[in-house]
Amino acid sequence: MHQLDMALAATRPSDLKLSNRMQILELFKSGAVYSVADIAREIGISRQTVMKAIQFFLEKGIIVSDGKADSGSMGGKRAELFTLSADRYLLNVLICPSCLYISLFNFRCETIGDYTREDIVNAPVDEIMDATIAACDRLLKRHGVAKRDLRGLCLTTSGIMERGTNRLRYNSLFPEWGKDIPIAEKLAAHYGSGVAVLTENVARVCGSGYLPVSRIRHSRGVSVFTRWGGIGACMMTRGHMLCGKDSLIGEIGHMLINPADDEVCACGYRGCFERQVSVERLRTLAHKWAGECPDSELASDIDGMTIPGMFEASAKGDPLARRLSEYAATQFAAALRNVTLTYNPTAVVFQGDYAFADEHFRATLFKELRAFKYFAATGAEDEPFVLKMDTRSIQELSTLGAYTLLIDRLFCDEAMYL
Repeated sequence: MHQLDMALAATRPSDLKLSNRMQILELFKSGAVYSVADIAREIGISRQTVMKAIQFFLEKGIIVSDGKADSGSMGGKRAELFTLSADRYLLNVLICPSCLYISLFNFRCETIGDYTREDIVNAPVDEIMDATIAACDRLLKRHGVAKRDLRGLCLTTSGIMERGTNRLRYNSLFPEWGKDIPIAEKLAAHYGSGVAVLTENVARVCGSGYLPVSRIRHSRGVSVFTRWGGIGACMMTRGHMLCGKDSLIGEIGHMLINPADDEVCACGYRGCFERQVSVERLRTLAHKWAGECPDSELASDIDGMTIPGMFEASAKGDPLARRLSEYAATQFAAALRNVTLTYNPTAVVFQGDYAFADEHFRATLFKELRAFKYFAATGAEDEPFVLKMDTRSIQELSTLGAYTLLIDRLFCDEAMYL
């Protein structure tokens, strides 16, 4: 049972106090500003109980005063407002094939500073972690943040992470790192037990920014992350991310789409979804089809083609780009049909390269999906789910997702309330 659920089920006075404190702090996760009256009305407990809990959090430095509310039409004493402290800090460390990126932000998800290094990613994993620790310390010092005020750190990279152990089982983008790596061990030792350190796959971190939306709307959502030749997903329901025993839930890039395919994926199988829609596959097809599209401007630099660039050309009507867009859409339709059969999401969000897909891709995708007769009619176009394209940078997405995961982790720790 989730710790918050355990607290809500409690009956002893001490457990009731814990439950009240947890419910109150849960409200502040949205970043909103509340008065005592607002909190009492929202949760359904007395103002006196709320004020005692607020005083507890004020003394711990978790919540601070945010001034007075505006006067009402009847005048009277203005209510004091409260919000999360801006003096408690979190770090996100993103290790990707192109760079090491670190962001420093506070409990209000306000970015204080960041750091990027591009010459480290081909180094051994121990060297990368040493460089990461040094960079994190410099970032904290530069912005006048003491280590004692750091509360959490999220280490984000590709590959399969074991939740709970913070071990990286394998990363196909960095095979030289080996297998079963205690990747966060040095970070945890350096910052000590007062800092919550968690590791997570980049697709899940980037998708986790939508967990609050899933929680509020009680919906089932899937964010599909595409970058560096891989595809992963964050599958969430009612504000919780699904992982599974082996942390394999969401590894949709290794869903078999074409078992007869010639290419062998890094996972050892043929026909994986991510290989069917990789930029390398699209370039191969572009070379094959270029002679049939003599008016294509895209054909002039196929080897330099990117997926966002392909969609930009398709949106302008380039015939070769349109054909590639249609091909990619049919592959995504097959994968999303399978996702629907096992999970049936109400919303799907694309992040990364395929978030730049054009309207031709979207139209082809839903045309293919509508051929499956088991989808319920949901409107004039019979779209089986809401599709959103999120084109924000990976750095921004990972910072927001890391904030969400770290705040969830910290606010579920009973030590915060004692």
